[in-house]
Amino acid sequence: MRRSAILLVALLVALGLAVGCSKARSDQDIATVIKAKMFSDPQLKTANLDVTAKNGEVTLRGEVASDAARYQAFKLATDAPGVNKVDDQMTVKLAEVAPPARAPEPAPAPAPVVRRTVRRPAAAPAPVREQAPPQSPAEHIAAAPGPPPPPPQPKHVEIAAGTSVTVRMIDSVDSEINHTGEIFHASLDAPIVVDNEIVVPTGTDVYVKLVNARSAGHMTGRSELGLELVRMQFQGKSYALISNEYQQVGTSRGKRTAATIGGGAAIGAAIGAIAGGGKGAAIGAGVGAGSGTVIQAVTKGKQIRIPSETKLDFRLEQPVEVSYFPEKNRSRR
Repeated sequence: MRRSAILLVALLVALGLAVGCSKARSDQDIATVIKAKMFSDPQLKTANLDVTAKNGEVTLRGEVASDAARYQAFKLATDAPGVNKVDDQMTVKLAEVAPPARAPEPAPAPAPVVRRTVRRPAAAPAPVREQAPPQSPAEHIAAAPGPPPPPPQPKHVEIAAGTSVTVRMIDSVDSEINHTGEIFHASLDAPIVVDNEIVVPTGTDVYVKLVNARSAGHMTGRSELGLELVRMQFQGKSYALISNEYQQVGTSRGKRTAATIGGGAAIGAAIGAIAGGGKGAAIGAGVGAGSGTVIQAVTKGKQIRIPSETKLDFRLEQPVEVSYFPEKNRSRR
């Protein structure tokens, strides 16, 4: 009887130990299953959670990223087999908020200017120059120089055909020396005016061309000389000019030549008569005639010369368009 009681006590102790061991392994298995599910969930994979189980009651501690992740952890723990209750001690991690930007401090007001006068040993005291207060940005912008004015634009004017052009020769022209085609220098003797405004001032360089030059012959004929305007140099530009022809004609020597020849023949006849009668007179007349020709050859007809400073008048036959700056339009004489 005593032996049977001892066996019964031992059986009860063994049964209690077996039940206790079964409960410990069950809590551990519950926690392991919950951790495995959380590791497989995208929202909880990186969460820092602690899972404990005791007698089927699971406690969740740690920090999750959002409310959705917190709910998902709680649901996984509740649905795990063997869980009777879930104690939620989790916290949601707050998003880091950047501190507000610091407002700039107002610039300190400029110090007031103090006027001081320094007395010197000299009789007349000299005040110290006062320092100007610093300029504000608005005053600095107002004081800045503006953009430069646009450059002046030239005026365009047409000098009509028929305009009179008076020039003063600088070079001299001689019908005996110079030849057709030569160019001579001159200058405007009077300004060219369009619509009561001086377009080309006095002294502007112009050039004339010798278009006709014929010297007087040895026996008869006369000298002839013709000039035309060809070019004007004005404010750095060259303008072609077309004008009428200025002509000058010398006097003819035909009558004087005949008289000289006749007089020479008469003198020769007289010399021949004195020398030898009728035959001598005929010979003398021939000699005298020859002498008259020699005199005319030596004394040619009058040549034409236009010296420097001579004024000549021309008239334009075609219009000329010029461009010029009025502020640079100054007479050179």
